[in-house]
This record gives sequence, structure tokens and C-alpha cells, in this order.
Amino acid sequence: MNEQLTVEHCDALLLPFMEAREHSIGESLLTQLIQEHADPIIAKILKSKLRVSLSGSQGTQENQDALELASELRATLIADLRAIQQRPDQKSIKSFPDYVAIKTYSACADYFRERNPRRWRLKNLLRYELKQNSRFALWKAEDNSWYAGLSEWRGATNPGPSASPLPSPSKVLERFPTKDAQDVAPAELLTAIFAGIGQAIEFERIVSLAAEVWNITDSAPGSVDSPDREAAAELLNSTPGVDLLLEQRLYLEKLWTEVCQLPTLQRAALLLNLRDAQGGSAIFFIPYLGIASPAQIAANLELPDEEFSALWNDLPLDDSRIAKMLSISRQQVINLRKTARERLRRRMEKPKPRYRG
Repeated sequence: MNEQLTVEHCDALLLPFMEAREHSIGESLLTQLIQEHADPIIAKILKSKLRVSLSGSQGTQENQDALELASELRATLIADLRAIQQRPDQKSIKSFPDYVAIKTYSACADYFRERNPRRWRLKNLLRYELKQNSRFALWKAEDNSWYAGLSEWRGATNPGPSASPLPSPSKVLERFPTKDAQDVAPAELLTAIFAGIGQAIEFERIVSLAAEVWNITDSAPGSVDSPDREAAAELLNSTPGVDLLLEQRLYLEKLWTEVCQLPTLQRAALLLNLRDAQGGSAIFFIPYLGIASPAQIAANLELPDEEFSALWNDLPLDDSRIAKMLSISRQQVINLRKTARERLRRRMEKPKPRYRG
């Protein structure tokens, strides 16, 4: 009964394949599904997102990567469809074209994240700021592109032509005469961009301008026809393996666990003043890395969500402001933070137990 209900809710395109009883017929229908329905969608999205031809004779790295992605997507779809045919009670696909599109867009996102890690982190940072800061907005327009702007511009039916000029990086930095580019906070940068253009703009163009302002670049892609073997070897040797990345992630999770066990005043003195190497707020990276959400950070600070959200753009706070919030002296704040750091150092450097065989 469950199988019949699931099959009935599948896309009609899949029904002949789902109901095929002979293996040869099923495989023939599967090939037809991939070639006639999946391949055109995959090709269209990959060509659009990766700006490639998908021609086997084009030797650029991007095009060869796209061909490999297409091959991997086909293999994934074939495996998924076979699994669904064998166990229709476990999963169904209501729209096969939508399913293929989602898989392809996801593969593109993974590709860009791996190939352009610094730009990807920048995009996530700006996206987070646009969503969390009530002054800004990020929305999908009628042309299916993402636009950003001030909150009052949200949902504009005509966000403005793509040719609308953005202010140059130097023009943006003129608004911060006493700051280096790296000291300009995300909220400040977005405010300057929107003030300079006066209307909503494509999100990708904002990311590109921010990358120029902050001098954020990833390695330029090359051609597989003329590889730089020494550079490739250096990249492979310098890239941390999965085991190291996992170890780093586990370390950060353990550190956050230890922070949560600090006394309340020590947690507040440490987190509200948490700074990165450039002196900016480092607390953003806790939710960015998925260690804890802003709501969880607020709970650990014993602050209402609304109050913590209002403080977010002001972080890191100076000791005098923290002292006022906690109703203690500035020196006490300094002492509390020092004590917290010493405790964390001891806890994180605690030797692992030795096991005897």
C-alpha cells in the first residue's frame, strides 16, 4: 500500500521506469531519462553558472571541471533513480526537472566553495550581515537574481539596470579617512556602497566590490593544457588534509565548550571583547563556522536576544562599556578576561590520558 501511494506521487516522467519489471527495459528508460530530461538541464545550468561551453575540445580548467561535474551528476542521478526504483517506499521525486536542477545548483555551489574559498567566505559574511542587520535587505527579484540594498528597498520590482555604476574602491574608502581598508566593518562597507549608488544592486556585484576594497583574491584558474607542475605540487603539499581540518574543527568545538563552562562574568568579559588579528570582532566566526548560533551566544552571555542583536554591530566592545553593562569596574573586566584566558589555556593544554595496554 505504501509503495503504491509513493509511486503515484512520483513525477509522471518517472512512472514507466519505476514500473518497469524487466532489467533491460528499465535501463533503457533510465538512459532516456538522463539523456532527454536531465542532460539539457545540467548543461544549461553549468554553462550559465560556470561560464563554460562544455565542449570536450576546450582545454580551460573551468570547462574540464564542468565536464567532470556533469559526469558526476549523471552518475549521482542514475544511482538515486535506481535506489528509488528498488525502494519506492523510502523516497519519491515529485518533479524530476526540479530535482535535477537542485542537484546541479548544489554541485555548482560546492565547486565555487572549493575553488574560491576566500571569496566564498566573503560572500557568506556579506550575506549574513544583509540578513541579520535590520538596516539592510537581501531578496530574490523577478529575474531570479539576488539583490541587496537598504531595508526600505526590499522587493523592488525594478531594482535598477545592471549597468548602474558602482562606486570605485577608492571612492568607498574616502568615507573612512582615518581607517585602513581592513578595519572597515561589513556594515560600514555596505552602508557606504548603498549610499554611493542610491538603489538596490545585484548581490554578486557587491561581493566583487567588497573583494576589491578588502583585497580578497583566490588563485587565478589556469588551463589544463599548460599546467604549472611545481605550483600544483606546492598547492597539494600545503593544503591541509581532511584529517587536519576535522582536528581543527573539533578543537574549536572543544574550546567553545570550555568557554561555556566559564563563570558568567568571565564569559562576558571575554566574548564581548573578542577580537581578530586586525582588531575587529571575531565573535562573528562562531556562528559562521557553525559552532554556536547568535541565540546560543546571547544565552551564554545571559542577554536577551534583542539586546544582543542591538550590540552585534558594535562588537567588540571596549572595557569601559563592558564594565558599565556588568556594573563593575574597568579593571575588574580586564582581570576577569585575563583569568578566563588563563583558565582556557590550562584546560586546552591539559595532557591526554595515557592508556596502558
